[in-house]
Amino acid sequence: MLLVLRRYISRLPEKIWFRAMLFSVGAIAAAAAAEWVGPLIPYEADLEIASGSVGDILTILASSMLAVIAFSVSIMVSAYGSATSTATPRTIALMLADDRSQNALSTFLGTFLFSIVGIIGLSAGYYDDQGRIILFFATIAVIVIISGTLINWIQQLSTFGRMNDLIERVEQATSKALRWHGQHPYLNAQPPVEVPEDALPVRCDIASGVVTSIDMGQLQETASQQDVTVHLIIHPGKLIYPARPLLYLSGEGAKAADMQPFRDSILVEHDRSFDQDPRFGLVVLSEIASRALSPAVNDPGTAISVLDSGLRCFEVLAEASAEPKEAKYSRVHGPEIAVEDLFTDFFIKIARDGAGIVEVQQRVQLCLLALAQSWPDLFASAAADASRNALARALDTIVHKADTKDLKARSQKVADCCDE
Repeated sequence: MLLVLRRYISRLPEKIWFRAMLFSVGAIAAAAAAEWVGPLIPYEADLEIASGSVGDILTILASSMLAVIAFSVSIMVSAYGSATSTATPRTIALMLADDRSQNALSTFLGTFLFSIVGIIGLSAGYYDDQGRIILFFATIAVIVIISGTLINWIQQLSTFGRMNDLIERVEQATSKALRWHGQHPYLNAQPPVEVPEDALPVRCDIASGVVTSIDMGQLQETASQQDVTVHLIIHPGKLIYPARPLLYLSGEGAKAADMQPFRDSILVEHDRSFDQDPRFGLVVLSEIASRALSPAVNDPGTAISVLDSGLRCFEVLAEASAEPKEAKYSRVHGPEIAVEDLFTDFFIKIARDGAGIVEVQQRVQLCLLALAQSWPDLFASAAADASRNALARALDTIVHKADTKDLKARSQKVADCCDE
């Protein structure tokens, strides 16, 4: 339950309602505090015109913000629908967590509530003369804030939900997960070793689902308390079910170990997330390319853009893997995510769906060559396998001799990197 609670709290800033609630509470507090702040002014302010017009200004703000909120929500819903139909539904989570759209909608809602509370206070005689002046200056400040937000929101609408915007969002989320994975291989634990024959399996005690988070600190602490060694065999993104072991326990305390704390360290949900799952981002990128390569869309340019994004993601992984940090958890052997699996999630799927499109196959071979030449120790072997796989798929479809000759030459260059 502790892991679930921490996960829920960590996701709160991504929720639209949470940020809107904070802005709304702040706006209501600002409108209500004008009466309390007024008596603190050490002088008598003579701004009768300003204090008399504040009600009209608030009325205009309230009516205009209500229209802006309705317009903004309709635009966001339209963008979500467009992303689902043109890219993949898995991008919606990233769009919902967008800071700029959340700030804009929250600011509009906060301004509306600030205006409504101010109007109610004025109608009820809540403010004295000094309080009305403070409310006037607060209203001016709100107008300045809302003006800047509107300009920023208009700029955001020009790209929000477009294909390039979606690809960039997925690339950023994937790069973040791959960077952490490269810096902390095996989930910041010890490298995997052969599981002892007498090790006890710990299986999940709930319905099947996807691992979204693993509390390695809790695993380490529980292992120390029970004097066992943990062999973790699953990582975020893995599908689990009651018969599948999550981990194995070995050591003197394994037979008497309480398995429930180990189960509680692993969060299982219905859907994958980008946070600790580097493979998920690559899968989503490949889904965007597959949609673009479908006969109904037939957009090889988008697939090529996705391949370029994937190349940058793998570059981030390589740079992060160059200087990994020392393992933090001594009693836990973490799982390994093989480079071959990452390549299968990304390159092989695009090569399959773009088997008959020469320019896509050429870009696949070029990206594989770039990785194999730049980081041969890390990528050369996997790149060579992926290159041969992509070439075989292309040769089954492409019949023009010049094209097949070019692809064979490109694939050979990738293979040569592996032989060096």
